[in-house]
Amino acid sequence: MDNKHTLLNFSKTDKMILWIGFPLAGLVFGWFLPSIAKWGSSLPWVPLQGPLKLIASYNGVWVGFITLILGLIAGIALTLLTFHESLEISIYDNKVILKLRNEEITLKKNDISLVFMDEKQLVLLENDEKEIFRYKQELKKNKVREAFLKHHYPWSDEDQFKEDFKKWVVDCPDLSPPANALLKARKIAIEKGEDEETFQLAKELWKLRVSVKEKDKKQYYR
Repeated sequence: MDNKHTLLNFSKTDKMILWIGFPLAGLVFGWFLPSIAKWGSSLPWVPLQGPLKLIASYNGVWVGFITLILGLIAGIALTLLTFHESLEISIYDNKVILKLRNEEITLKKNDISLVFMDEKQLVLLENDEKEIFRYKQELKKNKVREAFLKHHYPWSDEDQFKEDFKKWVVDCPDLSPPANALLKARKIAIEKGEDEETFQLAKELWKLRVSVKEKDKKQYYR
């Protein structure tokens, strides 16, 4: 049964839309960028006046072709970044493999006590009811639920422990010094928008049996 699994990731249609949509949007934006730059540079209240005036200072059809190519490159780069940052979930009868960026996490079914969605985040709990995984994914909740139930994983339609979460404050007395140190570092990563560092710090907190999530750049733990 180990070779039979359900893969949750972008569908073929989604991939086609991404590969066509982002590069096409980049092409359109790149082609019109010189005109946008001339318009924006004439309005002092528009931000990025320096780059806009620089682009507007060049004349000729060649400028449009260069920005067109740059827009295409930016669109392709955005598509690749989207794939790189997306969570791929492989569900087997005896394990779950979670691929994110260049990392692969394997969790045995026997170690998973509950699976659920917290808004757009997939959450898995270990047998002590503490989180061992939490990360955003873009699939509909019904599709994720059906996939896990197909392989007989314990599923809940809501977070049964959401009332147990408390807002974290610096040097929280309920937590150990190492946990507080990790949460301090994670707060900085969240404020800087460093998603990968935020996730890695959450993994370290899970090892300390601390479940953590954030909302509006504020952290909550249980």
